[in-house]
Amino acid sequence: MSRRTRLIAPALAVAAALLLSSCAGGGASAPSADVPADPVSGGTLTYLANTEPPVWDGQRIPSLNVNSINSSIFDTLVAQDADGTYKPGLATSWEISDDGLTYTFDLREGVTFHDGSPFDAAVLKQNIDRPLNEPDLATVSTGIAATEVVDENTLKVTLSRPNAALIHAFSTPHWPIYSGVVLTEHTPAELSSNPLLSIGTGPFKVAEYTKGSKLVLERNGAYDWAPETWGHTGAAYLDEVVVQFVPEPQARIGALTSDQADAVDQVPPLNIAEVEAAGDTVLQQDNTGTPYYLALNPNIAPFDDRDVRLAFRSAIDVDGLLQGVYGGVYQKAWSTTLPGTPPEGAFDESLVGSWGYDLDQAESLLKKAGYTAVDAEGYRVKDGERLTVQWAVDSLYVQTDQRQQLGEAIASSLKKAGFDVVRKPYDTASFTTELTKGEHNLADASRGFADVGTSVVPFTTRAIPSSGGGSGINYGLVSDPAIDAAYGVISSSLDPQERIDAAHEVQHRILDEGYAVPLYIPQKIVGTTSAVQGWKFDKVGYTDSFYDVWLAP
Repeated sequence: MSRRTRLIAPALAVAAALLLSSCAGGGASAPSADVPADPVSGGTLTYLANTEPPVWDGQRIPSLNVNSINSSIFDTLVAQDADGTYKPGLATSWEISDDGLTYTFDLREGVTFHDGSPFDAAVLKQNIDRPLNEPDLATVSTGIAATEVVDENTLKVTLSRPNAALIHAFSTPHWPIYSGVVLTEHTPAELSSNPLLSIGTGPFKVAEYTKGSKLVLERNGAYDWAPETWGHTGAAYLDEVVVQFVPEPQARIGALTSDQADAVDQVPPLNIAEVEAAGDTVLQQDNTGTPYYLALNPNIAPFDDRDVRLAFRSAIDVDGLLQGVYGGVYQKAWSTTLPGTPPEGAFDESLVGSWGYDLDQAESLLKKAGYTAVDAEGYRVKDGERLTVQWAVDSLYVQTDQRQQLGEAIASSLKKAGFDVVRKPYDTASFTTELTKGEHNLADASRGFADVGTSVVPFTTRAIPSSGGGSGINYGLVSDPAIDAAYGVISSSLDPQERIDAAHEVQHRILDEGYAVPLYIPQKIVGTTSAVQGWKFDKVGYTDSFYDVWLAP
């Protein structure tokens, strides 16, 4: 098959099949019997992503798509291994003070950025100081108060409060470490909009970018500081990676099976069986963090009544909807923390089977809440007001996991219980601003992160969206002192069992109060040709760096 750069027309839609196989967490695609046992250097990988990242700066708006690309461009300060432990990255070692407020990092020497400038403590300080100077960054929630250059290769970071997840945060593409030259000469807005300014120390560098079309990565030949979590040392195997942005699923599948692409993102579950005979491969990995869930706003009617919130959950046939939309490939989520989220045991297994579809219970709860009448169209009514739910939708993500189809199916099915669900789409730029108004009843979300803190923070007061910026990921605008107190333990304690116990408390509280409806466990589903080897997922479940990927001849 030809390895030249190919641009795929978005209208292409060819039926195909992908051979289903499963990868363990952090695992890689294994060579088949007819490919070389040893990796081969060279070649261009053509990879079709389902969406173009709206923002290229991971500190500003972290997203699945930008993380999967940035992991090849930027090295992280520390590296998370498949077992959840942390290994040296750009930091060779680190010490944490007894009070959990001071972190001292010893840095790797001899590392250079793609522009030839050196990596050292002064440049790292520039990067870590960004939340102090840019209050609208998502990373403001890490609690960093000050940094100090101890010497050329040592940086001290001081926190305003203990943050048990800080080391994990530094292991993710949420903290891209930019060249100091870029940070000095360019504005934050430029970093967000132009990936040609994504100049890191990673195994690939950005060579070309066409907005709305493609991003080209080329091998960093000077790369010689890979963390031990990777499968080899030295430069990457691939010469080049061409990432094309192709939102239409059938176009991606058709390109894969017609040898116009080597790998494609987000294969729809219902297409797996359809294209099995093509002899290509599907790699699947469950996410950690939060499931895809519905966040209910308990501050305004009708969800200011707990009985209505619980009725809403009972009226959703999650199992049936997942079977209909995804053919059962996606599994039901029982909690707002996913299985496998570190530390081990953070997911409360006692919640499995603790709630489910019960239309009779939903109707009983609604009658108890005063919705005893039904109008001519079949919707429940109280004091002359129809039981209407306004669902705020971020338009960027409706194609992810076919969430538009799932959302429409949920809205339609809820009429059986008398809910009138109205989905209101917003572009990404205005979505969070709309949420700050507090006029929505419902929003949907998922958060991938390999630490339990991030499965809890979307339900804390501190994460409520505000006009002042910040992370703003509490889409339900929940403010519950019990959850805030438990999060205080999760975010500060270095004792895993204390964090686990607090996480269990939060999961029960969220379900007992009906603050959210967990729907499914997100998966990264990647389709590749048989020539693609060495594909890996990180601990969160996202596609990791292309560093170990190679093409069999």
